[in-house]
Amino acid sequence: MKRVIIRILSFVLWFIGTVAGLVVLFVFSAFVLSSIPVNSSAAQVPPAAPVEIYVTSNGVHTDIVVPVATPTIDWRNKIPLHHFENADSSYQYLAFGWGDRRFYMETPEWDDLTPGVALRATLWPTPSAMHVKYIVSRLTPTKRQQPVLLSAAHYRQLVDYIDASFQQESGQYIHITDSGYTGQDTFYEAHGKFYILKNCNNWVNQGLKAAGVEAALWAPLPFAVMRHLR
Repeated sequence: MKRVIIRILSFVLWFIGTVAGLVVLFVFSAFVLSSIPVNSSAAQVPPAAPVEIYVTSNGVHTDIVVPVATPTIDWRNKIPLHHFENADSSYQYLAFGWGDRRFYMETPEWDDLTPGVALRATLWPTPSAMHVKYIVSRLTPTKRQQPVLLSAAHYRQLVDYIDASFQQESGQYIHITDSGYTGQDTFYEAHGKFYILKNCNNWVNQGLKAAGVEAALWAPLPFAVMRHLR
């Protein structure tokens, strides 16, 4: 019996040590690879007639925030207001985020997070969803709300990147009915599988790359995305 207990304790200690080692390796890799810039040679001169977007962070998750309507696109043609209970034509910005579908659906608040949902979303590829939120007006620049000025051409590239992330049917995004946390947000079916190495922050980082903005080589954590925008 004593031998069995020792084996169990040895396995538990090995498991804890392995998990701790993987976490350290993940954070270390994120720090190193996020310090390698992509598009670092991009012109720093503000473009003529720029489109102002934002990248936002809540400390865990990042989003891309864009104007509702520009000469490039009126997002209301793709993200109709009738999908939102409380948004109307006066709302000026839209926030886009990509993430694990089940995590999004079952975790409106961090207090709702369960170990099962967290482990499932972290350890193996799972279906994804796009979270879209209408915002009343222009954001105030802060450390967690960073403005980025894009030329019309680069904004077009960002629009194409966001558009390609949605699953579509007959040219329309596939809406997940009765979804969302408030009357200003909702969810749509998305392309791609979510897992720890390809998560919401990587999605934002890839969008910045597509738009010609200086970004990280790999950015699985919020600081890795935001560090190149400050």
